[in-house]
Amino acid sequence: FKDVRVRRALAMSQNWHEVLETNAWSMGKGAPNPLIPATLRDWSIPIGQLPAEGRLLYEFDPKAARKLLADAGHGSGLKIPLETTPGYGPDWMDAVQVALRNWKEGGIEADLKLKEYGAFVSSAIFGKFEKMILTLRGATNDPDSYFVPFMPGEPLNSSGVNDAKLTEMIKLQRRTFDEKKRREIVYDIQRYASQTVYYAFGPSVNAVGAWMPYVKNFGPNIG
Repeated sequence: FKDVRVRRALAMSQNWHEVLETNAWSMGKGAPNPLIPATLRDWSIPIGQLPAEGRLLYEFDPKAARKLLADAGHGSGLKIPLETTPGYGPDWMDAVQVALRNWKEGGIEADLKLKEYGAFVSSAIFGKFEKMILTLRGATNDPDSYFVPFMPGEPLNSSGVNDAKLTEMIKLQRRTFDEKKRREIVYDIQRYASQTVYYAFGPSVNAVGAWMPYVKNFGPNIG
């Protein structure tokens, strides 16, 4: 996975449209970039506005994925151990089966290893896994918290990302107080990350929380 061609092949072998259809979720035209949660759509540029090279990675193209693997020296494909947990529920496991099938079309055969939820979240999401994990991330209410997994030294940087350019962009948006200027930096981060594929993202969906107006200092559990 240190070879960007392998990471791109993984992304192009994912069909997030099929995941949405399988789980009976809906997402309209002009869908937001899955790099930023749907709840933060004001901070997300549409997939159509990503650079051409990044935009292609969000379209299911197993033939192109196989070519990328071959270019990276894996002409016969890859077989990779994959860890996840059934603790996210039956809809999640349906999505896992879609991912396994799609990856196989792209030349990536995942050897599924299921872990108990507690064991999984206390290890895998902190980078303690063999080769690859499939998991959910969420509950972010500011773009910066979504960028934490890209920062060197952060416990949730499970992919071990250490990219000086990306790190500087993330730090820059943190110290930019003008919202319009900060938003442009966040857009630039999405454009850059869409091409480097340090994490391959599936669909982002909305969750709705409601509470009485007199309840203060409360945050909904959207997980």
